[in-house]
Amino acid sequence: MNTMEQIQRLKQHTLLLMQHGYVDRFLQPPVFNESKVFITYCLLRELELDEAVEAEYFSSITLIQSALDRHDDILEEHITENKKKRQLVVLSGDYFSSLYYLLLSHCENLDLISKLSSAVQEINEQKADLHNQSKDKFSITSVDYLKAIQKIDSLLLTKAAESFGLYTYIPFIERYLLVTRYHSLDAKRRLSEEQLNYLKTCETELKNKEVEMPLLFHREGYNMVDASKNDLMLGEG
Repeated sequence: MNTMEQIQRLKQHTLLLMQHGYVDRFLQPPVFNESKVFITYCLLRELELDEAVEAEYFSSITLIQSALDRHDDILEEHITENKKKRQLVVLSGDYFSSLYYLLLSHCENLDLISKLSSAVQEINEQKADLHNQSKDKFSITSVDYLKAIQKIDSLLLTKAAESFGLYTYIPFIERYLLVTRYHSLDAKRRLSEEQLNYLKTCETELKNKEVEMPLLFHREGYNMVDASKNDLMLGEG
């Protein structure tokens, strides 16, 4: 089974866990961020876990990310205008969170639970800073603003990396997720010159492998430039 097939198997396993007959009648199924899915898989492959444990860890991390994403959906116009959908968005996000705790309790990994929980708290605090214009903490066109986005995107996975003892991959995770978020020309057009320069620095560090990368990124034929253009171009694992 190649890398893509293995990831697809883990995603399908997670989607089956997330199914809820009533909620699914009114809301679209979750859409996973493929870059985050791939990083999660890369980290778990480093641990050489039993297949069942690997699936539980993968689903746990993906579930808590999906819970965060689902709660963000409350800001979408077609959701805010519909009371029933607003309620279901909140409840389904809470449901995903409860599944995450249930899975990790089976694994009895208290350190991972603690680190992911602290990540969720910090992510929500960062989001509050970004959305609370009255604080005026930083300009939307500043590098500090872009770094805040970078932290929100990567924090869950950097905390997972810490729990797994994979500290050396944290700089890679932060840069990779930022580059894939802004890989399209349309996304880059929304950045200031100062932000573009910071993004280019991250791209250069990845292309030149100036940061330590998970083993899957060192296999023959893998190209970071292609990956940044199209979230996943994995080939054979």
